[in-house]
Amino acid sequence: MKALFGKPTSIIVGLYFLVLILGCAIPSDNSGDPSTKEYYENAIINCLLNGCDREINITGGNQLAENGTLVLSVSLVHQPETSSATYNFTISNPAIASIAPSSLIFTPEDYSTPQTLTILGQPDDADSKNDTLILSILTPDSGTIPYPIQQLDNDKFLFATDPLYAGNLSTTFADVICQSEAESRYSSSPPLPAGTYKAFIVAGTFRQASPSFINWVLKPNKEYIDFDSGSFSKAYDTDGTSLFVFGSGNGINSGSNGHWTGMQPTWPTGNTCLDWGSSSNAELGNFGNSMDPTSGGIFSGAPDFCNAVKSLVCIQQ
Repeated sequence: MKALFGKPTSIIVGLYFLVLILGCAIPSDNSGDPSTKEYYENAIINCLLNGCDREINITGGNQLAENGTLVLSVSLVHQPETSSATYNFTISNPAIASIAPSSLIFTPEDYSTPQTLTILGQPDDADSKNDTLILSILTPDSGTIPYPIQQLDNDKFLFATDPLYAGNLSTTFADVICQSEAESRYSSSPPLPAGTYKAFIVAGTFRQASPSFINWVLKPNKEYIDFDSGSFSKAYDTDGTSLFVFGSGNGINSGSNGHWTGMQPTWPTGNTCLDWGSSSNAELGNFGNSMDPTSGGIFSGAPDFCNAVKSLVCIQQ
């Protein structure tokens, strides 16, 4: 800004920018809370008057994957005037991220040598949205520098319906059932995360996992959380090909009847009650076992007759 404008213009633009930002802040008397007006007022005014990069350099980015690691390199711009300078670090939401170490010490000899600060992402299984964290840097003169970090959520949700459905549920209607059942859970306590939900079944060319993916419902490299009566439990991870990693979670709680899938244990389509059009006791459908983290979670080992009633598993898209 100094290279583009004269000093009076710079001050006016800076004050205008300050008013815009403070107008969006949350009023509070707690100046130590990163969500308050006072917290940012001190930091922003300091930056406008003295230069936001006057004291510390941070490189390494600002995106933290859930259960991942963000490594930052931290150094000082200027040599400390004393024998050492200690910088302390806190995070605005310790439930989903932690810091190691919590402080760094710089001396006149090593102030420009980067030191490592590691942000560790924690599981966050109660939602499927990204969150914003603030890394607060407490300087030796008791100033505070905010450093924003975005936590990239890695969760998708699934749930099993009540065991109400025989094999004649139809392929397209299965998705309608899942969406309707999901919406009834959006207002539960705790709520099921909102979104589009589709049925975890295969049939013909309507939906397929193997040998090719057709209208497939799983996403690659996600943690699938079972929303079981308002509790959150990891069912499975998925790999880079959008298939469950067996043994990576607790499986899906669908009760003693299990859940229709139509799949073989290695993902090809098997018995599907005539593409989910039959409730006859002369036709068969493949189903998965409840709470089975192995391949038994998609195929129990033997099909059942299509007049049996089972659950549907509904997957967030």
